[in-house]
Amino acid sequence: MILKFLSKIALIADNQQNFIERLKYFLQVISTLGPIVMILEGLSGWFVENRRFSVFIFAALVGNLVIGVIYHLRKGSFSWEQFIFKNCKMAAILVIAYTMLEMIAITAGENILADGYRTVIQVSTLLWPGGKILKNLYILSNKQFPPAFIMERLYNFEKSGNINELFPEQNKTE
Repeated sequence: MILKFLSKIALIADNQQNFIERLKYFLQVISTLGPIVMILEGLSGWFVENRRFSVFIFAALVGNLVIGVIYHLRKGSFSWEQFIFKNCKMAAILVIAYTMLEMIAITAGENILADGYRTVIQVSTLLWPGGKILKNLYILSNKQFPPAFIMERLYNFEKSGNINELFPEQNKTE
C-alpha cells in the first residue's frame, strides 16, 4: 500500500503523464493524506493542551506494569501471557474509552459543565491504572500505605463517580 502511494506521488512529477493523469494522481494522494493530516493535527493539538494528563497516564500505565509484576511475583501468580494481555487490554480500553468521552466533552463546548465533565473523565481515566497501583501497594504494605482513609475515598469514588467522594470540600465557617 505504501509502495502504491509513493508511486502515485512519483507519477505526479513524471513528465510522461498528461495533465489529467497528474491531476488524478494528485487528487488520490490528497484524498489519502487529508484525513491522516487532520487526525494528526487534532492529536497534536490535544497533546499540547493535555500534556500533563498524557504524562500522568503514561506514568500510571508504566507504574501499573512495575507494581503489578512485583505484586504477582510475591503472590506467585505471575504469567507473561497474562501480563502482556492484561496490560495491552488496559491500554487499549483506556485509549478507546477516553477518546469517546473526550469527543462528548468537545461536543459539549467550552462551558463550566464541560470543564467539570473533563475533570471527572480525566480523574476516572487516571484512576483505573492509578487505583490498581494504590490497591496493590496497599496490599503489599500490609494495609499500611496509602492510609486507609485515602483507600476508602478511592473505593467510594469508584462506586459513585462523585469527585467530592475523592476530594471532599471542607466546610469553612469564619
